[in-house]
Amino acid sequence: MEQQIPVNTMPQDQPEKSPSAFEELPEPIREIGQMASEAFNEFKQSETYEQILDAKEKAHNYITDNPVKSFFYALGAGTVLGFILKRNK
Repeated sequence: MEQQIPVNTMPQDQPEKSPSAFEELPEPIREIGQMASEAFNEFKQSETYEQILDAKEKAHNYITDNPVKSFFYALGAGTVLGFILKRNK
């Protein structure tokens, strides 16, 4: 027993190319975005960014080497932070 698959012979309309989201933004917003992008690129090339990456790597290694200690440090910090934030309400 063969099944017939319906075929749509009508041509489908191709969607018109819409302008990109960047082109739809007003000029001042585009300038702010470009300035932020340039500032971030400068930051990525700075010594501070390298220090942050080194600190991240050290933290990752410490957590990998000492998972139980890290868990209890995080638990304690979360508890203290929870009490501080709860008291302010």
